[in-house]
Amino acid sequence: MDLSKLSFKDYKDNCVAELMPLQDEFMKLYDINSYEEWFYDHDIGAFHFKSHNGKNLYFKYVDVGSFSTNTSTWKWSWGNETTPASVSKSLEKVKAFGQANHYEPLTRGLIDGDEYTGWEMTAIAVKMLNAFGAYRVPSDHLFIYFIFTNALTSDEYEALKDKVLACDTHGNRKTAFICQHLTKSSFLGFHEAFETDPEIEPENDYQAWCDACEKERLKEGEWNDTSMAFADIKIVCDLCYFEIKKRNQKSNQRKFARIWKY
Repeated sequence: MDLSKLSFKDYKDNCVAELMPLQDEFMKLYDINSYEEWFYDHDIGAFHFKSHNGKNLYFKYVDVGSFSTNTSTWKWSWGNETTPASVSKSLEKVKAFGQANHYEPLTRGLIDGDEYTGWEMTAIAVKMLNAFGAYRVPSDHLFIYFIFTNALTSDEYEALKDKVLACDTHGNRKTAFICQHLTKSSFLGFHEAFETDPEIEPENDYQAWCDACEKERLKEGEWNDTSMAFADIKIVCDLCYFEIKKRNQKSNQRKFARIWKY
């Protein structure tokens, strides 16, 4: 389809037409209406349907956005400061698509709308992100729209919950792992299992250790009982992890050394 020849209205209408049979299939396949309760958890990006007879259903989701019945406006989740980036980041693809095709409603965080706008924007997100279903939940004067990208087993859902830490400083956050020394001081060096960026959702847990632990690891030739005992791994939240990273990277040490010198 040549998008350059489609108006935004035509494009969104096509997406809604594609969503309707997909949504019917999703509702029937998973028997969604048989579940009396639902819960969503931004900390792990998982949606939980629960029935009174003990059935449970779990999905990974993207928070698409919300429609306000008070103001008749649609707000993309990436434009909502209360929505974690981890559950809205995928929408960057939708936004970039809007910019490339001059579809302004996909590029603005807040737009005027009506009772259909939420489903229209959700239909576009479903198409762009290859989701297999969508769901709308009420919250006061808002309707919040989610799309589902993966089904989860109960074990996978519980594993995600286990990765959430109640941090005294930052609240419920993802867990990260650092050596004992990094919790106690600064300028100790910072070695990571993989390069990290606070704006990029990792596939694996954050893991880091100091120069002394790296020296011990190299001496042992691997992480073994001896090197692990020396590291004595501690658990912190992901935000604490990046604060510790900033304090201990050698580039920052050189920076502060120059400041101290002058």
